[in-house]
Amino acid sequence: MRALVMRPGSLRVEQRPKPQPGPGQVLCRSIVCGICGSDLHLYRHAQYYYDLGLQANVPQALLDQGVVLGHEFVGEIVEYGPQTKASLPIGARVCSIPFIEGELETIPIGSTPYIDGAYAEYFLLSEPLLLAVPDSLSNEAAALTEPLAIGMHAVNRANLHHAPTAVVIGCGPIGLAVIAALKLQGLDNIVAADYSAKRRSLAAELGASTVVDPAETDAFTAIPASQANTAAAIFECTGVNGVLSQCIESAAVGSEIIVAGISHGEDTITPATASAKQLSLYFVMFYGAQEFADAMQALADERINWQPWVTGKVDLDGVEQAFEDLKDPEQHAKILIYPQGIDAA
Repeated sequence: MRALVMRPGSLRVEQRPKPQPGPGQVLCRSIVCGICGSDLHLYRHAQYYYDLGLQANVPQALLDQGVVLGHEFVGEIVEYGPQTKASLPIGARVCSIPFIEGELETIPIGSTPYIDGAYAEYFLLSEPLLLAVPDSLSNEAAALTEPLAIGMHAVNRANLHHAPTAVVIGCGPIGLAVIAALKLQGLDNIVAADYSAKRRSLAAELGASTVVDPAETDAFTAIPASQANTAAAIFECTGVNGVLSQCIESAAVGSEIIVAGISHGEDTITPATASAKQLSLYFVMFYGAQEFADAMQALADERINWQPWVTGKVDLDGVEQAFEDLKDPEQHAKILIYPQGIDAA
């Protein structure tokens, strides 16, 4: 099969053996897979993670094989392995939480050299984690289930009854997912901040009531006057060092700060300021199985204006350029990959 293989400094389409499903596993044909911000992060810091792997005694031969990314996928069941129930028919479209269940541990799909992801023509899933895609749901919308679930998990961590206003700092893929999830919860006051005009526009389309350019307006001054001095739910979605500290400095007394962006390296905050304001800080990652299922159902019920979120489509040969294009937030938010070819999906 064809697969896009990442190594430090390179992304290259190669021929790889088609995976064989083991006990409890299912072989899927990859229909469509989204490019995640974490994929870009892994690629840009691939040498760093390669070196970490060597320090952790991961066999160098395994690391040299490279990583096949891809965890925001829709697949089609091709073959069942042994010890499976085969409760879904061959050809059924499925999504899944991107993990493979093993005897000793659960391994993430598409971020390590142990299990290839969906930047390939075929990939493996665990049968107990499969979620059938409703007939009414398009492949493109279904591929947004995973990133939407991340936003839903972050929003579920907040107490929106206590904080009727939300401030979303950063309108990249995570920030947009948070905005969509906040809108699902019926929140009317959503202030979103991003330097990119394109992303501010997308934030408004997905449900933000107020969008600001931080270069011109502090997001916290854009909170409606009636809520200006009351607790807010603040979502830090940039992962940029220093932004969490700014949120702590600007937050009203009793606010919650939910950190959904993942920073690279260390950061610094002033705990005394957070203590004096009695702020609550939460750090979130991933989602639960129910949140993943809820995200798919929200898309199937057309409760998400997802179309503006998808800004590009490529085949495997176009992924390297897509990674370059995603450096410019004015061009794209979410690019989808069609491993079998765009016309074949």
